[in-house]
Amino acid sequence: MSNLLRANFYRMRRDQMFWVCLGTVLACSAVFVFFWCREALLLGFETKLEAYYFNMVMSLGFFTAMFAAMFLNTEYSEGTIRNKLAVGRTRRAVYLAHFLTVLTASLLFIAAWLIGGCAGIPMLGPWGFGLGGLAFHVLIAVGSTAAFAAIFTFLGMLLSRRTATVIVVLTWFALLLGASSVENILSEPEFTSGIVMTVDGMQTISMEPNPRYISGALRTFYEFLRDLIPAGQAIQVQNLEVFSPLRALLCDLGVTAVFTLGGLALFERKDLK
Repeated sequence: MSNLLRANFYRMRRDQMFWVCLGTVLACSAVFVFFWCREALLLGFETKLEAYYFNMVMSLGFFTAMFAAMFLNTEYSEGTIRNKLAVGRTRRAVYLAHFLTVLTASLLFIAAWLIGGCAGIPMLGPWGFGLGGLAFHVLIAVGSTAAFAAIFTFLGMLLSRRTATVIVVLTWFALLLGASSVENILSEPEFTSGIVMTVDGMQTISMEPNPRYISGALRTFYEFLRDLIPAGQAIQVQNLEVFSPLRALLCDLGVTAVFTLGGLALFERKDLK
């Protein structure tokens, strides 16, 4: 396993897509946070750094998808995986080495985002909720990133065709779209009020039940689904509204375990000829 990891990390250091993704995350995080903080100061808003610091969280899954798709596709196209098996490496070790490689790359993307976001500290100061609040939200982001890495490794290792790259990236968009839909459903208010124009001017109608508001067991299911989808956790971190951190971390652990164990089982039977 250690030899496989060293070989993968050596390839990762020489991989152009890895450096493009890492540099883009670092640059975008620094530039966006700088301009968001600068605009807040110019407009006279009283805000804290965390209001902008976590805006890049949702896009981290995209960069993980891009790296995983390109890296794993190259492993297949150049015959590297078959060569590793030919010299006696087990399929399980090969799969786990690639998962750990994708996970390491995604964690480095998180580090680049954290470093770049510090560009806002000179303008707004450190995080208003302190280092404890920062560590809490970063932990959730790390958990969702690990789940993303497991999902994209699963797809990249089992889909050896050229279309695998497209499928992996489209999967990220699908997860983001699904998480956004769930978030929109849960954000519906329980009661609504309207405004009507009368001879006395605009008046507010009394509060009425919102027919689109869901409650009971169905709402509990949607809340669980929001935590189960890694992109749903990213949205919560970006909005600074992590409602159930323990459940979120357990979902990350479950998703990572299911896709990793499932990938190991299917990769054992995959035809690599």
